[in-house]
Amino acid sequence: MESPSGTPSTKLVLGGASAAIFASIAALVLVPATVRSIMSSQFLPHVYCYLYDKELIALHMSADALIWLSYVAIALTLTYMVRRARREIPFSWLFLAFGTFIIACGFTHFMEIVVLWKPLYWLAGDVKLVTAMASVITAIALPSVVPQILAMVRSAHVSEDRRIRLVSANEDLQHLSANLLNAQDGERRRIARELHDGIGQYLAAIKMSFDVAISEDPRLDGNRGPLQDCRQLLERCTREVRTMSHLLHPPLLEEMGLASAVPWYVEGFTERSGIGVELEMPSEFSRLSQPVEMVLFRVVQESLTNVHRHSGSKSAAIRLRLHSEDVELMIQDQGKGLGDLGADPAKTGVGIAGMRERVRELGGKFEIDSGSQGTSVTVTLPLQKRNVECH
Repeated sequence: MESPSGTPSTKLVLGGASAAIFASIAALVLVPATVRSIMSSQFLPHVYCYLYDKELIALHMSADALIWLSYVAIALTLTYMVRRARREIPFSWLFLAFGTFIIACGFTHFMEIVVLWKPLYWLAGDVKLVTAMASVITAIALPSVVPQILAMVRSAHVSEDRRIRLVSANEDLQHLSANLLNAQDGERRRIARELHDGIGQYLAAIKMSFDVAISEDPRLDGNRGPLQDCRQLLERCTREVRTMSHLLHPPLLEEMGLASAVPWYVEGFTERSGIGVELEMPSEFSRLSQPVEMVLFRVVQESLTNVHRHSGSKSAAIRLRLHSEDVELMIQDQGKGLGDLGADPAKTGVGIAGMRERVRELGGKFEIDSGSQGTSVTVTLPLQKRNVECH
């Protein structure tokens, strides 16, 4: 799209302005009478009209000097601004026209100082002529751009309204995301309780019945048969249900805190996946607030799951550091990174987005550094009020 400064009417106005300025210069230089009159001293200096009153002269001189310097400064500022941002500023030519008009006005005040002592009234008049031409051209050009300026103002208001609605919608989405994560944690806790207290208890009862049946029949004691196979399958199923329940909502996290839950999870993850995990955390790791411990545990859980599913790394490292004002968690692997997954975000699921949202909800910082040498996830959370007692 062509900028407003490139429209035919604009070029015509600029051409007219240039022609007027050149015409004024030509009138000053080429007309002999004008040249002779410029330095004419046949008139009395202007100070004569002020009766050589020092206070009155000082008043006019100081006022004209301040106006002249201010006008020059304004014109130079407009010129510098247009030069640095001429592609971003609409109607930049209009700023230049105003700059020309302002600096011309400034020199008319400068000539008022000159003619106080030197009667160069012809030169002062020529300066006023240039100022008049700049004023007329600016006055002619300005009305033609008023509709476009008003349209831009209305468009800016519409854009601001859209921005406000977008910010509001984004805040609503963040609240909704936080509520969904909290609901997810609650649903995990409920399912874990149902698995442990419901299905787990039924499986335990069935195992006890198997044990009673086997002990009451001497023929089955020590012999491998269908009942023994069913009993072993039942034991495996019980372990799987218990593991699933603990992964959904580890009871150690609530009872003993992060210092016990993370090593427990890392040990189980290594047994299930075959990936060696190096865990580094302080030996004396005090309890943190429940929301902070939950977020850190979920980040460890999700990060190690991504290492197992996507990275291809055979090892990982977890470093948990406790500072005076925050806690820092870093998970690193030596896998292939996330580069091949970037083209298809669906492959990574919502795990990374969920981790980032959990951290953001607590006012923390979430960073991912991924490359051909591996991926590192770093989380920094401000310490909230710590739990003095373990619940």
